[in-house]
Amino acid sequence: MSSDIFSRLKSEYELKQKDALDQLERKKSELYKKTPYFKELDFDVKILGVKYNKAILGEDTEKAQELLNELIILKNKRQMLLEKSGYGSDFLEIRFECTNCDDTGYVQTAYGTEKCSCFKQKLLDYMYTQSNLKLTQKENFENFDLTCYPDYIDKEKFGIEISPRANIKIIRSFCQEFTKNFNKPGEKGLYFCGPTGTGKTFMANCVAKEILNLNRTVLYQTAPRLFDIITEQKVRKFRENIEESSIHNDIYNVDLLIIDDLGTEPRSEARYAEFSNILNIREMNNLVKPCKTIISTNFNPKQLSKHYDERIVSRVIGCFNMFHFAGDDIRIIKAIKS
Repeated sequence: MSSDIFSRLKSEYELKQKDALDQLERKKSELYKKTPYFKELDFDVKILGVKYNKAILGEDTEKAQELLNELIILKNKRQMLLEKSGYGSDFLEIRFECTNCDDTGYVQTAYGTEKCSCFKQKLLDYMYTQSNLKLTQKENFENFDLTCYPDYIDKEKFGIEISPRANIKIIRSFCQEFTKNFNKPGEKGLYFCGPTGTGKTFMANCVAKEILNLNRTVLYQTAPRLFDIITEQKVRKFRENIEESSIHNDIYNVDLLIIDDLGTEPRSEARYAEFSNILNIREMNNLVKPCKTIISTNFNPKQLSKHYDERIVSRVIGCFNMFHFAGDDIRIIKAIKS
């Protein structure tokens, strides 16, 4: 990670903490104005807290217990006054954006201090400018519209034995189970195939939203952009004689990697090898930790074998649950509705 990105993130987290503390002070000011006695109670709680800490440091256990009892009574009195004044019991709690790290970017684990998942995700977003997951705010399971899929059977038109609506219900249900079982090692990835405009990317974003809610990291890239990033980094490393970047490490280890539009990238033996390596390493990682992959493409398994070598096809068929998307072009349907 470059020092520029680190400094930017550090400033961002410092600002978040400041905003949270400023918000708390505004709440206190509002409360003190409405209920002046609360300010006195607040002050008494602070004074007792200081005295209690001094007693603990002085190893005066009898005095410490006495002060603790007084402190509990005073805090309960303050809490009752807070609720009596019409405020919720959590009104004076600090509202950090990330409750795991309290907006510090770091958490304590059994292995020591580590980057919080929110920090890792922001780092991914900074480093991969095309990994735009903002769409998950609109494209998620809550906004999933089944009416965009035809509710009649036409095998010749859609290529499936059931209606597109029944089909997408099955896919949606499986994807929701995928998110619930995400932390289980060894669970297969998802392979979405089907015509353009049938909701493959939307479904991938629905899954991404749920995984982000689990405080897991997600990297979304189209296949052309993903391989371009890898190539650009290799060229930069050669020209500038820089050390190995974290790009490969991110791609290999991010909790959920979404590769969209597979098959639209310029194909070559080098890219075949790169893609095979990504799938292989992520499959091994997934045996011991969450390291899932979603592939979205217009290629069904039969078409995939015409464009990629046997190693890739075999790994995809063996390590992914495959789903065929069918229906009319949703983009056109939504444009007509609007």
